[in-house]
Amino acid sequence: MQEKKVKDVFSSISRKYDLANTLLSFGIEKYWRKRFSSYINGDEKRILDACCGTGMSTFSLLNKILQKNIRQTKIFGIDFSKEMLEIAKKRLLKLELPKNNPKISFLEADASNTAFKDNYFDLTTVVFGLRNIIERDKVIEEFYRITAPDGRLFIMEFNMPQKGIFSKLYRFYLNRILITIGKIITGERDAYRHLAESIREFPNPGIIKDKLKKAGWKSITIHSMTMNTCFIYCARKFQ
Repeated sequence: MQEKKVKDVFSSISRKYDLANTLLSFGIEKYWRKRFSSYINGDEKRILDACCGTGMSTFSLLNKILQKNIRQTKIFGIDFSKEMLEIAKKRLLKLELPKNNPKISFLEADASNTAFKDNYFDLTTVVFGLRNIIERDKVIEEFYRITAPDGRLFIMEFNMPQKGIFSKLYRFYLNRILITIGKIITGERDAYRHLAESIREFPNPGIIKDKLKKAGWKSITIHSMTMNTCFIYCARKFQ
């Protein structure tokens, strides 16, 4: 699917996107996000949350920073959907943050071609966004460019199990249940047809690991959750 069409998909479901995710995952998404958050140190000074959407993952990063009471932290959330970012910005306005700690900015940007300086971020994250990027090799290389030496990259993404009865059940869920319930909640059947397709066609963990290696990332580890339906990829950049 072309980038504009992908952007239109997320813009069309932005208002009820988070509600739909919670219902469609039967609440399991909250566990996944909590597990993902457990890998974050919380002492990083410059953080990028790519494909941040409505800001759920960005605010999870914020909570980790606030727990450590780290001063002068800068968190950037970027996404290509203006509608998604508007929701994130409204949520930010409702927060009462300590003065100058931390600073959060939401920016409309292409994750594969950012304006950030080389070696800028201590931590780069992308939660359920990599599969919606067409030029995945390019974006992984861009993440490497803008991450500082000894900085880390964390990716959380869906996966399509390939074997066993659960694979068949999951495929039925994607093709029938997800699309139907997604339409009921948001009124957008085509959007959830795309989301189901993006999960089915996303490369397996071995291929993603190879892409990370090719871009220069080291110390790559992969963590499976919920019968291989979701994975967390961790990598580090060395000098």
